[in-house]
Amino acid sequence: METIIQGWLSIWLYVMAGIGVGLAYLIYKNRKVWSKINILCAIAIIVLVLHVIEEWVLPGGLHYSYNISHGSDILSRYPMNRLTDMITNFGGVVTGCIVLKVWGFRKPAGIAVMLFSAFEVVIHIAIGISSLSTFGEYGMNTLYSPGLITSLFGFLPVSVGLAIVFFKEKSFPSVKQWVMAVVGTVALCFLLINLPEMVLGDKNSPYEFTDRGYYERFAEPFEEANDLKY
Repeated sequence: METIIQGWLSIWLYVMAGIGVGLAYLIYKNRKVWSKINILCAIAIIVLVLHVIEEWVLPGGLHYSYNISHGSDILSRYPMNRLTDMITNFGGVVTGCIVLKVWGFRKPAGIAVMLFSAFEVVIHIAIGISSLSTFGEYGMNTLYSPGLITSLFGFLPVSVGLAIVFFKEKSFPSVKQWVMAVVGTVALCFLLINLPEMVLGDKNSPYEFTDRGYYERFAEPFEEANDLKY
């Protein structure tokens, strides 16, 4: 099992990229058939793919600031490690694809995507502010967190676009639809973020991240000053 998990962790980002390309083709193919909500939500899934690449690879390092914010003293693997974060992100993409294929994105699911997209913008700005505060004395001088660019130029336009669609429609989403969206969003966040970390978060996890990504340039003096290790 360990070999299978490590093998999957070495290729899942490529699979995500392939899904993103496939979704881009489907949007183009169905651009005159799909509703605006369906198109915008499908775009959100593609943005999530790009978002994960920014968080993990270009430049990567979200786990570093995330684990610091959770008071960890082992920053490469606890509470976020490669396995828990893969479950979070791949689970989100797969869930979005299932909704798109089986039901299509209707108002409750569209509201959920709008809220999620807005939340990503807010949380990455907050992480950027926190990172600037934490690493400012070690050379960081730009408000940034891995994932911020795709949040501002991907999730934010999607969220605004969905809000415009909902507010311009004669049939504004009902209270029931809003409640369904909020409950669904909270439940999905728990299942894909909190639960994996509760079950698989381990200071001795073999699924550690191998580098600090964006934070590499600030990490050594920060860790020495705070008696931390990677």
